Amino acid sequence: MRDHRPTSTSDIAGSDALKKIQEKAQEILALQQLINSILPPGVEAHCRVANIENNLLIIEAASAAVKMRLDYDRLNILNQARQSGYGRLMGIEVKINPEIYRQRQQKEFRPKREPISENAANNLLHIAANAPDKVKRRLERIAQLSKKRPS
Repeated sequence: MRDHRPTSTSDIAGSDALKKIQEKAQEILALQQLINSILPPGVEAHCRVANIENNLLIIEAASAAVKMRLDYDRLNILNQARQSGYGRLMGIEVKINPEIYRQRQQKEFRPKREPISENAANNLLHIAANAPDKVKRRLERIAQLSKKRPS
């Protein structure tokens, strides 16, 4: 039975265990790049290589639709992977992991838009001079954004 007690980092760093972990991680990354080149555009963003164990390639898909697409291309993926130096692979298992999609959504960062320029603010104030009161107040409020601009 496996010992599940914590292992100190000095034991891991000093042994071959860390080297094995690094080699496996590099192999998974290389296989991920290969799979991305094999898959049709748009599909590679919704799947990732999860692991290689017992000569079985485990791929995670973001949805059932992507899983079906991967299942359809399974033989092609396996053949191209074997031709590219992964001859030991005997099969592919596709699992659904919706976290892939959720993580991608969280990573997309939209930077704050810059406040309007002074030139645009002056143009808005010029237009506001001839506008009705309600529109005038709103245009003046928008023009105020140029003064909040970081220097």
